[in-house]
Amino acid sequence: MKRPDIEHEGIITGISESHIFVRIIQHSACAGCHAASLCTTTDQKEKIIEVEKCDFPIQIGDKVSVALSASAGYRAIWFTAALPVVLIMLSLVINERIGMNELYSGLCTLVVLAVYYTILYFYRNRLKKRFRFFLKPIHVS
Repeated sequence: MKRPDIEHEGIITGISESHIFVRIIQHSACAGCHAASLCTTTDQKEKIIEVEKCDFPIQIGDKVSVALSASAGYRAIWFTAALPVVLIMLSLVINERIGMNELYSGLCTLVVLAVYYTILYFYRNRLKKRFRFFLKPIHVS
């Protein structure tokens, strides 16, 4: 059974020869709450997503849906959230086992995370190829 895609509505803000730039508004998980207007923790961020050109005609200002396969979304969560937590726990356990004091253990763990995110940064172009967004037109009736 195929998992559904992860989709966000957006507006095309730019078109180059090979890519389309789509502005989306990313809402926090509680943005749909009935008390969101009273809450100070509600968060929204504007992001520009770069998508390869598509087969259907588009122009700046068009509303589209930007989609990512669910499996790619889960992989992204693994790389950006789950694996760093595993690295933190592993680093702390190893440092405890070798008898390192808490201050140095904490600093060592921060260094491990910094190295991990630096490696991710240098592999960003390779990762872009694995996490491909695609466009779906929004038909207004």
